[in-house]
Amino acid sequence: MDFQRRTLLAIVVSVLIWIVYANFLAPPTPEPKTKSAETTTEAKATTTDAKALDGRPDSKPLTETPAQTHRLKTEFIALDVSNVGGIIRRTELLSKQFQHAEGPGDDFLHLAGADSLAIGFDANETDFRMPRMAGWEVVGKTDSTWSLRYKDLDVEVLGDLKLTEGYEGQLQVKVLNRSSKRQSHRMLLKSQYGLPKESSSYDVHRGLCATADDVEEFAASDVSGQSGVVRGQIRWAALDSKYFVSAVIPTHPVQMCEVRVSDDGGMLVSTIGSNAVILEPNESRTYEFGLYLGTKEMERLERYAVVPGVHLEDAVDWGWFGGLTRFLGEKMLWLLRVFYDLTGIWGVAIILLTVVVKVVTLPLTFKQMRSMKKMREVQPELEALKKKYADDRVRQAQEMQDLFRRAGVNPLAGCLPMLIQLPIWIALYAMLNTAVELYREPFLWLPDLTQQDPYYILPLAMGALMYFQMKIQPSGVDNEQAKMMAWMMPIIFTVMMLFLPSGLCVYIFANVLLSLVQTVIQLRPSQAPSAAKKS
Repeated sequence: MDFQRRTLLAIVVSVLIWIVYANFLAPPTPEPKTKSAETTTEAKATTTDAKALDGRPDSKPLTETPAQTHRLKTEFIALDVSNVGGIIRRTELLSKQFQHAEGPGDDFLHLAGADSLAIGFDANETDFRMPRMAGWEVVGKTDSTWSLRYKDLDVEVLGDLKLTEGYEGQLQVKVLNRSSKRQSHRMLLKSQYGLPKESSSYDVHRGLCATADDVEEFAASDVSGQSGVVRGQIRWAALDSKYFVSAVIPTHPVQMCEVRVSDDGGMLVSTIGSNAVILEPNESRTYEFGLYLGTKEMERLERYAVVPGVHLEDAVDWGWFGGLTRFLGEKMLWLLRVFYDLTGIWGVAIILLTVVVKVVTLPLTFKQMRSMKKMREVQPELEALKKKYADDRVRQAQEMQDLFRRAGVNPLAGCLPMLIQLPIWIALYAMLNTAVELYREPFLWLPDLTQQDPYYILPLAMGALMYFQMKIQPSGVDNEQAKMMAWMMPIIFTVMMLFLPSGLCVYIFANVLLSLVQTVIQLRPSQAPSAAKKS
């Protein structure tokens, strides 16, 4: 029995099953419960907390103001803000990468007429009523600030939104008890993120609730028709896609984070609820929130300065092996950027990164190839033992072990290098699959390295190269598994690459090409004597 081939096949198939399942079949699942937070799923999307933001028209503002809009901006992002409903009406990314030849830059929130960052109060724990769509009075505005006020006989609410730098900002909300009685309230803050009309396995939209020790995640499919609720000390709440994130970071105690899909199915909604507060007459309470609205670049998330130490970088999903894949992925992303600085072309940078990874893992692949050669040499004897002891499996296994010992062959030696390289492959996969630097970057005939190859050239070419490589690799001539792998693996990888982002396809194609060259070079010395004899 070709034990090495069986193990190799099992490893490769397992990895492929994981990739296909994670990206095509299974939505992200919530993290396990921790002691610091309790996660629950409500039966209906319209929970008490969600409905509370709609308010009740029991009170009217002392002054009626017309709808007004304004534009805030930093060097990286612009926000169109309003005084009706939620504050944010549209985002625009200002970096050259996200600009269009005609029209404004990308709106990563995709609000499409809806709004985000809505200040509200839980109707069940609040003594006053503030209508959801009431017009706020505009009390101040600059290029980076937007100040609003709602005022009636019971309460005065001041909201100040400020963009600081980059993708960062802050929101301050002050609640003043204007009545002559003790007054209670519980403030809520709602954010929204537009969902694509067609779901994509490679751009999953999630709601994230970060507690003191964990990050609970809910894909849009998880909370369609129901709500995911996390209770505990909330560190931050966010809505994200593969490359962008909208995060709210409270500086005061927050004990509830809810994620749901809007009633019309067009928005992913996140609501955080502050602790209930009791105010005496003329007493006020101020709430402060940090904001992050932009790209999921590790350095920017790690250096987030408005509320230090909240670890926004936890919003990036590194997949298997956790910290190890993150460590490797960050190093390879740094190297990718170095190559881009040298060449100015992201596709070429990916190819150079592939070469470096191949060189680093070369000793392991050499060891794997030598083991496969030895297995090929003893293959005739293995086949003879299988026939001789076909009716005695125990004796067959003993004789095979003796043969391996005499020949100095370790059946696992060819598989261990692959196991050692597995974290590197997964880190590369995660890094290339989330690198916002590749977003909308063209290469050769590929219009966008984050989208699939529109002409399927890379998948088909890779499949042909892989088939040729599998055919020339050392194997027993009568090994049925080797024959099966020679056509099965190219087909599986080709089908998988049809739907992968083309940046990943560039890496896989370059890796297969380099592996083929390596195989040809390594086999040449052993084949030269045979060719001489034939001549």
